[in-house]
Amino acid sequence: MRVCILGAGAIGGFLGARLARAGHEVSVLARGATLAAIAANGLTLRQGGASFTVRPRASDDPARLGPVEAVLVAVKGPALPGVGDAIGPLLGPETPVVFAMNGIPWWYAHARPDLPGAAAGLLDPTGSLRANAGPERAIGCVVDCPNRVEAPGVVACNTDGPGRFTLGEPDGSRSPRLAALAALLESGGMEVPATGDIRRAIWAKLVVNLSRSPLSVLAGVSELELARDATVSAIARDMVRESAAVAAAHGIDLDLDWDILLSPRHRYEHRPSMLQDWDAGRAMEIDSIGVIVSRFAAAAGLATPTIDRVLALLATKARAAGLYAAPPA
Repeated sequence: MRVCILGAGAIGGFLGARLARAGHEVSVLARGATLAAIAANGLTLRQGGASFTVRPRASDDPARLGPVEAVLVAVKGPALPGVGDAIGPLLGPETPVVFAMNGIPWWYAHARPDLPGAAAGLLDPTGSLRANAGPERAIGCVVDCPNRVEAPGVVACNTDGPGRFTLGEPDGSRSPRLAALAALLESGGMEVPATGDIRRAIWAKLVVNLSRSPLSVLAGVSELELARDATVSAIARDMVRESAAVAAAHGIDLDLDWDILLSPRHRYEHRPSMLQDWDAGRAMEIDSIGVIVSRFAAAAGLATPTIDRVLALLATKARAAGLYAAPPA
């Protein structure tokens, strides 16, 4: 299958490397040091004490790559407007777009007019994704694959597992294109459950991210170190409770296992992606992981005092470093 990866970082690099090794025609839309590294040395994945290198086509010009059969978007939330501006030349009449990203997606209310529409305005502020891709192409993807970028064009996976990528249609259907995309990722050796309730899977991952990532940036430590501190774990527990209540208010009931969420036994010595962004001086997913939950809470008339205080501290730290501008209210 002809596939284009947008964002050859920790997740996109993993996907691109696995799919190229499986024999698919992979191209990468990248820029700067990442583009230069892939063009010169290929794309390398290190996992379980082994590594391999593939050589996908790479360009910063989507017109040079041309239409493909599937687009996999693995950029962070702050880069989404650029995706909307660039994606047009990659799309054929039926090309689906998989958004393998953290947090609430910009297309969240598509096919569900009963749901809050705040995500589109917050995460697609220019409307470029809606105009140039359209929510009807969107496929949700929830990622459970702890990777990191060791150097431009070099991705390391922190576990020996295959990586879990849960796919789902916004309307809950088991469509032919969903089956084809699942088969695509499975051919790369990944675990790919398909779900009829992708929003529940999104919230289940979001609750985990929200209770770890902001705190990891504030403390500057791995998720394992966070879990070892009883006071910090109590803060995380409050954030889980608040975010789960917001999800429930919007029709998502989560069966949460406190031991898995909070116990050090179920944590990696892993720096969450938000902390990796902070370390690298990149804009963080504050809006798609945090601010959107506060807005959904307000829409439901719920208070989220712990989340709001943690986010206020995180936003202040990020603004001081020039990495964040608060969105319009």
